[in-house]
Amino acid sequence: MSMIWEYRVAPISREQVENQLNFLGEEGWELVQIIVMNSPEIPYQGIFKRIKASR
Repeated sequence: MSMIWEYRVAPISREQVENQLNFLGEEGWELVQIIVMNSPEIPYQGIFKRIKASR
C-alpha cells in the first residue's frame, strides 16, 4: 500500500524559528522546504509534510 501524504504551509517568524519547527516536528510534520518571503511580518514560509492518518 502506498503512503498518502498531507501537506501544510505555515508562516515562520524570525524570532521563533527553532520553537516553531520543534512544535511542528512534535506533531509529526517534516520540513520539506523554506521559502524566503519579502515581508517583515512573515519572513519565511515553511512547507511541511506528514503521513496522513487513516480514518
